[in-house]
Amino acid sequence: MGSLLILLFILLAAVVPTVFYVLLAYWLDRYEKEPLHLLIITFLWGAVPAIIVSLIFELIFEVPLRIVVTGVGADLVSAAVIAPMVEESAKAVPLVLIFLIFRHEFDGLMDGLIYGALVGFGFAMTENIFYYLQAAEEGLGMLSLLITMRGIVYGLNHALFTSAAGIGLAYARYTRSRSQALLAFFLGLAGAIFLHMAHNFLVSLGSANFILLSLVVDWGGALLWLALMWGALRVEKRWISEELGEEVASGLLSPDHATAAASYRARLRERWATVREHGFGRAHQIGEMHNAAAKLGVLKRQMRMHEVPDQDIAKLHELRNQIWAMRQELGEV
Repeated sequence: MGSLLILLFILLAAVVPTVFYVLLAYWLDRYEKEPLHLLIITFLWGAVPAIIVSLIFELIFEVPLRIVVTGVGADLVSAAVIAPMVEESAKAVPLVLIFLIFRHEFDGLMDGLIYGALVGFGFAMTENIFYYLQAAEEGLGMLSLLITMRGIVYGLNHALFTSAAGIGLAYARYTRSRSQALLAFFLGLAGAIFLHMAHNFLVSLGSANFILLSLVVDWGGALLWLALMWGALRVEKRWISEELGEEVASGLLSPDHATAAASYRARLRERWATVREHGFGRAHQIGEMHNAAAKLGVLKRQMRMHEVPDQDIAKLHELRNQIWAMRQELGEV
């Protein structure tokens, strides 16, 4: 196989599973979807800057390590200690920035899981390309094995690791104490580092039993991630349903639209009926209104749970005005 074909095969092997994982995560975020530009920025940070930052700092820390420790011991410390600490810290940067700068877009557990997963998928994609290029030098057999292990068997790992930091920030979003918020974030980051360390340590040991144990840990974590996603969806659904009752009573929303904002099935039914009767353009407008209504419901619940900053009050009015303008454009009021 020519070099160009091998390179194309490697790129496809890294990109195709990543696209599948990203689309799955985006689909799971059903009710109050995050802004597409923030998701793209988060993914790209993981794919490029986080990789560069990690390579630089891992090199900085490895120089003195190789002087003090040699051989297998140095490799183990590098893989199981230095790499997890550096990489998880680098991947956490966009989560913190979104939390601080776009606070109204970081509403809780679901957002922490989604943003954490996206930066992890981006990081894993680029890292896999480097590993696959190295494996290709040893033949197609080794390359195929590595693609299977890193792209499929361990394909969710980086998303799982960084989601732990996102969970910490999600808890910080709920608390009114700054010290508790900082503690929650650092505990979440520590959890991300620990999970990464555990995986790298078990895989570095090399024996079949330890690799099997790493699979149990990693897939157990992936199942927990899915369970947390399901729980977060249930919570968001309840919040939206409860909070939009007031908006229906005020006349801002119709009962059908409020139901659709809190129900994925109802959204699909309403959009499909709109497509058949009025086309895709109007269905897209209705979808945007449902998303805005869901954001309104989640924001109202957040405002009940902690102190209300001026930006949240402004966002509340902005969402209500946006929904009313959408309904006017649709000719409903």
